[in-house]
Amino acid sequence: MHDAMHDPLPLAGIRVVDLGWLTAGAASSTLLLDLGAEVVKVEGPNALDPFRDWVGAEAATDWWNRSPFYNFTNRGKRSVCLDLKDPRGAAVLLRILEGADVLVENFRRGILAGFELAPALLRQRFPRLVIVSISSQGEDGPDRDLVSFGSTLEGTSGLAALTGDAAGEPVITGRNINYPDQVVCLFAAGAVVAALMQRDATGEGAHLDLSQRELTSFLLGEELVAAAAGAASTRRGNHDPRDPAQQVVARQDGLRAEWSGGSVPVRDASALAHAADFTAGTAILRDPQGVPAKGLPFRFASNPPRITAGTSGLGADNHAVLAEAGLQEAEIAALEQAGVVATKPRRGPAA
Repeated sequence: MHDAMHDPLPLAGIRVVDLGWLTAGAASSTLLLDLGAEVVKVEGPNALDPFRDWVGAEAATDWWNRSPFYNFTNRGKRSVCLDLKDPRGAAVLLRILEGADVLVENFRRGILAGFELAPALLRQRFPRLVIVSISSQGEDGPDRDLVSFGSTLEGTSGLAALTGDAAGEPVITGRNINYPDQVVCLFAAGAVVAALMQRDATGEGAHLDLSQRELTSFLLGEELVAAAAGAASTRRGNHDPRDPAQQVVARQDGLRAEWSGGSVPVRDASALAHAADFTAGTAILRDPQGVPAKGLPFRFASNPPRITAGTSGLGADNHAVLAEAGLQEAEIAALEQAGVVATKPRRGPAA
């Protein structure tokens, strides 16, 4: 029966295979899920999403299923644990990709090729597939093999040079935020939607090359244009020549951002999470078990924002996904016996 309050979302019927790690890859797939796609997350018994490691993990438990960071970002996805380093595991991934529309990955350049799953080969085998490659520096160029973190991306993109006090050093958002990781999913999701529209018109998929460094530079906006025109700005912290009174100051009730004609408190994450204007939004939602989870940056009037499923345990959907890919029960059992398909990692939590 049609539910007028929950119309189909734009990507309903689209299947995504998610090889993404941490925020850049995994959050991109989550955003596609929030647009209506089905997402199958694939990890290996020796290659877990690093978000599964967390401070306080107890080795005697199923620690890999309990990470708040992993569960926050990966709710609603089906989970397959498959050893891609084993040729049998790579072959199974190819079977899964036969029914997929999108593949998301943010491995270091060359890793997929090492599994004999190079994007060029996948494009030949699956011409309708949209492959999303998210990397620090892009698919080509002299820096393509570099492994970067949010801090190095903010430095090389030019973002850090514009942040911080005018008399001090550049400031990066650091491990807590890693701003380039947080924003790439917005670009990736938009590019995927455009590629799927083009596929509808031409029948051809695409290989999308997303460089986080380039995207972070793009976010400099008019400052980047000014620099290109020879009128680059200098770092000035909170100082605004058009409003000299603008500043952040410590008052009795805490830090406040002040400007001519007004001021607001500087809220930390705890204060923000409990603020009425924030809780009325969609940035943080709760799964069916009431656990806080990453929300949505948008909402549809005909489909109110909600999270319909929590986080699957590692490999919880092995049998169902592999059966849908055409594998027989005996084949799945043999892969399990060989350790190619698993439901737990081959190591303990990181120290």
